[in-house]
Amino acid sequence: MAAIVATYDLWPEGSTALSAYAHWQSQGGPLGNGLALAIAGGVLSQLSYVYFQKKGHWTKANVESLVFNFIIFFISGCLVFEFYRMQAVWWGQGASLSVIVPKVLVDQFGYTVVFAAPYYAVLTRWHALHYSGARLWRELQDDFITERFLPVLVMNWMFWIPAVSFVYAMPTVLQAPLAVFATAIWGLLISAIGSQEPSRPSVCGSVAAAVPPMLADPAE
Repeated sequence: MAAIVATYDLWPEGSTALSAYAHWQSQGGPLGNGLALAIAGGVLSQLSYVYFQKKGHWTKANVESLVFNFIIFFISGCLVFEFYRMQAVWWGQGASLSVIVPKVLVDQFGYTVVFAAPYYAVLTRWHALHYSGARLWRELQDDFITERFLPVLVMNWMFWIPAVSFVYAMPTVLQAPLAVFATAIWGLLISAIGSQEPSRPSVCGSVAAAVPPMLADPAE
């Protein structure tokens, strides 16, 4: 992400390319944004995991995770486009604190609590349970909030509050490509959280486990 900012500031050709990309993503509307985030959260995140942690060794589980994350991030990306459009209507555009602060607050303590955290908590856990609706339903009736929802929410706040603050503070042309790289990182984190089994029964232990000790293979 720092390299993207440096490219924009120091390399005229790079600035032109980033402007063209940002224009494409904006003109693509919800579907364009959904595709960009799907590639980031599904494809880039899995590529980085396989080639940096598994030395390029692909398995069936990696391909399945790529496809699954592509789909859930595509849906999320389409919704996020409309949400950000409404944020611009509510709070305006620009990099001033009067614009950034309310956007971050509504994003992280409204949209994230009501939709994003439950969405990723349920779907990534469903994936980790090998698409078993019965096992997922049992967890939903048990301690899903403390063991799944809270870890996802806490990790979301730890990652996205500084991330979106940084992205919103950048020039408009940089916000789209920076958000893509942030989503690629988030794709790895959310998969790791969903595949973790609870290690302690207490709420505090569950929240502490929100930071994955390692990015385990989702199939393990």
